[in-house]
Amino acid sequence: MLALEAGKNVLCEKAFTVNASQAKILCDTAQKKKLFLMEAVWTRYFPLSIQVRDLIKNNAIGEVLRVISDNSFGDPVEEKWGTEHRMVNKDLAGGCLLDLGVYSLTWAFQTLYHTLPRDQRKPPSAISAHMTLYHLTGADEATTILLSFPTSTPSNLPHPGQSQAVAMTHLRVSTDPDETNSARPAIRIQGTKGEIQVDGPAFRPERYRIIPVKGEGELKEVECPFPGDGKGMFWEADEVARCLRDGKLESETIPWEESITIMEVMDEVRRQGGLTYPEKIESTVYPTVL
Repeated sequence: MLALEAGKNVLCEKAFTVNASQAKILCDTAQKKKLFLMEAVWTRYFPLSIQVRDLIKNNAIGEVLRVISDNSFGDPVEEKWGTEHRMVNKDLAGGCLLDLGVYSLTWAFQTLYHTLPRDQRKPPSAISAHMTLYHLTGADEATTILLSFPTSTPSNLPHPGQSQAVAMTHLRVSTDPDETNSARPAIRIQGTKGEIQVDGPAFRPERYRIIPVKGEGELKEVECPFPGDGKGMFWEADEVARCLRDGKLESETIPWEESITIMEVMDEVRRQGGLTYPEKIESTVYPTVL
């Protein structure tokens, strides 16, 4: 907010804010001041993500009916994080949902929501969530979310036009690939004509495979390695540069409306899980009163 008030364009690290109300204030401020604003979800801009979205749009696996995504770390939480680390400190909006789970939700949204034309995108029609809270601080150490997305399926088809997503995150269960098990899909995108599996970690994948239904073609595996230093943030930076060059206030790859919708989902997940943060960081009052 300080940068927007100073007339600066902003690229803001995910999660955008602590809650959806704060995200709306940022977007409203950027709109009024005619400034560029984007949530920094680097995964959206990877060539792998773009290829997967294009495959879905081009009906490569038919209608997508289910997405399962998991972004988790297998850590000795008490030893590694203690009580003050940002991952478990509620004063810093700690917990796995806002830090890790947002990537699981990113895969649900970029496959079941973002692949539809913008005027056909609808928020989840149902949200069911379960949280396990860290015993030392009360931040979430495990969160599982079940989402139902309405689809654009014609009403004359036999199923009711609902797609499901399961988004998971955990601080004690690893989904990172290792030397003994390099192929470990963190994301499964299941359609009527086949499946796309994306190997983890979900926030920085480098490999996916297309698995058609039996008798409908051959399995295809695609490598998408990171060039150079391997960090991969340049694709996100390139998008910001293009938007600024073209005078855009938001990116089509993650528009303000979608960032807000994802924040609203996380608000509801926290409500169901009983996770609240101190008022000083949930507040929508600006300037903040300390």
